[in-house]
This record gives sequence, C-alpha cells and structure tokens, in this order.
Amino acid sequence: MFVRRIVLAVLACTIAATAEAQPWSPTRADSHAPLGVMGDHTHEVGGFMLSFRYMRMSMDGNRLGTDSLATDAVLAEFPVAPLRMPMDMYMVGGMYAPTDRVTLMGMVPVLGLSMDHRTRMGGMFTTEASGIGDVRATALIGLLDGPRQRLHLNIGIGLPTGSIDERDDTPIAMNVRLPYPMQIGSGTWDLLPGLTYLGQTDAWSWGAQGIGTVRAGENDNAYTLGDRFLTTAWLSRLVTPSASLSVRLAVDQWGNLSGADPLQTPRMVPTADPARRSGTRADLGVGLNLYGSGDVLSGHRLALELLAPIYQDLSGPQLETDWTLVVGWQKSFTP
Repeated sequence: MFVRRIVLAVLACTIAATAEAQPWSPTRADSHAPLGVMGDHTHEVGGFMLSFRYMRMSMDGNRLGTDSLATDAVLAEFPVAPLRMPMDMYMVGGMYAPTDRVTLMGMVPVLGLSMDHRTRMGGMFTTEASGIGDVRATALIGLLDGPRQRLHLNIGIGLPTGSIDERDDTPIAMNVRLPYPMQIGSGTWDLLPGLTYLGQTDAWSWGAQGIGTVRAGENDNAYTLGDRFLTTAWLSRLVTPSASLSVRLAVDQWGNLSGADPLQTPRMVPTADPARRSGTRADLGVGLNLYGSGDVLSGHRLALELLAPIYQDLSGPQLETDWTLVVGWQKSFTP
C-alpha cells in the first residue's frame, strides 16, 4: 500500500510538471537525488563538482531464500559459518561538463571489510581486507531537457583496480586467499549502462534510475562475478528553501559467479561457493538534503540517507543486510 501511494504521487507530480513551462532549477535542495543514487544529475557547460561519501553497510545473520537461517543450521552443512560483516566505503568523486549535453563523472572507492565466523567446534575468528576498489568512469548524456523534466543516458565502465587476491589468517591455515565477498574488486572490466529520469514541481521532485553492471570476461583467478541490475525510484519534498526530505525504493538483483577460484574450498564455508552468491533485495530509504546559501556556503550540499531491506531472497546460506547508511558532502562550481 505504501509503495502504491508513492507511485501515484509520482504520477501526479509528473502530470503537473508537464503542464508547467518553467525551466529546471538546479540550485534547489531536492534537485539532486537521495545521496545513495550515483550519476543522478548533469551540469551546464564548464560546471564541475567535487564529492565525498561515506557508506556503512551492516550484514548480520544468514538467510536462505526469504527465510532467516540459524547459525547452527549453517554449521550442520559447513564446518565454518559467517556471522556478520560490516562494510565501510569512502568514495571520492568528481564531475565535469565539457558541453551542455555531456557530463563526465569519476568515482574512486576505498573499502574496509571485516567478517566474523564461527566454527563447528565453537571457535570464533575474524578476517579483514581493505584497499582501493574498482574505479568507475561514466559519461552522462542528456536526452531531454524540458520544462522541469530531464532524462539522461548513463554510459560507464568499471576498471579492475580493486584487489582479488586479499589474504588473511584463519584457524585452518595462515595467509589464505579470502572468499569472494571479502575481495575488494571484480578483476574484470565492467560495463555500466543506465538511464535516469528527473522531474520537478514547485515543492516536489522525483526520479527513477536503472543501472546495470555487465561483467566482461574472466578475471585472473578464473571466475566472473555475476551481472547486477539496480532499479530505484524516489520522491522528495522541499520543507524549507534549503532542505528537502526524500523516500526511495531500490531493488537490487545480482547473479551467481561463473567459473571458480581454484584456491577456494566451497565445502568449507558458504562464502566460498560460487553457486551461492545470487540474490534480490528491495530497500526502502529515507533521506535528507541540505543546500547552502550565501557567499560562504553557496554550492555546498550536505546529505544523508538510511536504507533498510523490506524484502530479501538469497541463494544462500548468505549474509543478509540489516541496514545501510550513506552520508556525504558535495560542492558545485559554476563557470
């Protein structure tokens, strides 16, 4: 019922925006999407933007299909069970518009991963990995710039800059290669196609985006991560001239791996099994965008977004997501 109300509100706002002849306003708090959406907006020729985001994702407990799975049930099948995995990501980004129609965007992530485990004998241990992830470069190509509506194409590429050779000590062996979720990168060149739509009225804004991650080829460890597709839609409301609140629905779908790392032992722990990595998750998020004004704060944005899953279907045992928090800063410069 809640999702239906969001859809109806977005449709009503779209009809209202179509009837208005006013131009798009890029300096409102809600002219940017909720912070967890990447590649959501373009710039005028000569404009550029710097950004910094911090994301914390908490995964705790296992799931098989749509049902939570007790740790003892995992240990009945595997000698080792993952318990929880916090993930921290720091992302530095930049955007530049060489023309009114094309905006170029680059993202450099730095990840910190930690996973707690329990063994069938009752022992506990933790593995860790950190480093620069896969750098992304994207071109945003404008297709529509109408009265308070915009549409652009996202054409990106993911570079294999993240490590797929992360190692740590376990009770079984020292300096072993960690399972797939603990690797920093994909090891492949990835294609990132997508489409983004935005709309505005005097008090509301909304948008929708679909972004794919298509893996190209096999990495040096003889496997390929599954393709991924993220679909999201949001609705924002101006509460003051410099602040907006948002609600967002995001559906993330990803596939199993093809191939397998010869140094992994799938019978030991489910995170090492390439056939237990696919899933679908739907998140509901709420966000806040703040836009600075005046000589000192002009062009500065502060934002945050908190998301929690409302549906998860995992080909596990696989760690389930509890929540995701994104906070960040953006600064736009106009020519």
